Amino acid sequence: MTQEAKAELRRRVLARRDALAPSERRRLSRAITERLLAWPLFQNARVVLLYAGVRSEVATEELTRSSLALGKAVLMPRCLPATHELVLVPIAAWEELEPGFCGLLEPPAPAEPPETPPDLVVVPGVAFDLSGYRIGYGGGYYDRLLARLGRVPSVGLAFEVQVLDRVPHGEHDRPVAFVATEARLVPGRDWPAHVEAIR
Repeated sequence: MTQEAKAELRRRVLARRDALAPSERRRLSRAITERLLAWPLFQNARVVLLYAGVRSEVATEELTRSSLALGKAVLMPRCLPATHELVLVPIAAWEELEPGFCGLLEPPAPAEPPETPPDLVVVPGVAFDLSGYRIGYGGGYYDRLLARLGRVPSVGLAFEVQVLDRVPHGEHDRPVAFVATEARLVPGRDWPAHVEAIR
């Protein structure tokens, strides 16, 4: 698939997501949050990498607050635009987040690089398929992160309208191990290689 065709697919799925009423997005986000909180892989993770959902994305504030209340260490990504990489910063409260790159809510820049790796990575995206491949926003930030973290389990959050039978992918695209929607938890192509990481 050409970059133009991929961009058109991105626009189509974003339009579907944007068409959901705000009240419906809140309801579906709550269902996704409840699915994750009840998931043994999430429950057993001591350190979780979350993200701050913006615009019409799956909302993650409730998931973040619940994770902190459960005593989990929560990391949030901060974009490094010069290298298209993410630095993972621990937070103690949702209120620490501030508008950053492209209007995303991000943690403040750390005084020194954090050393604690996540046990589970929660990933945003525009579209996901049943093998775990995703289309993001075009920067490759999460593909680089997933490649760097190796076999750390990962789960993409999406509304059902964002799930396709197949998403085009290339050699540098990294699938997530699972996709969580309001209706189901889908194991991706590579999930067996990841689940041993958390017991």
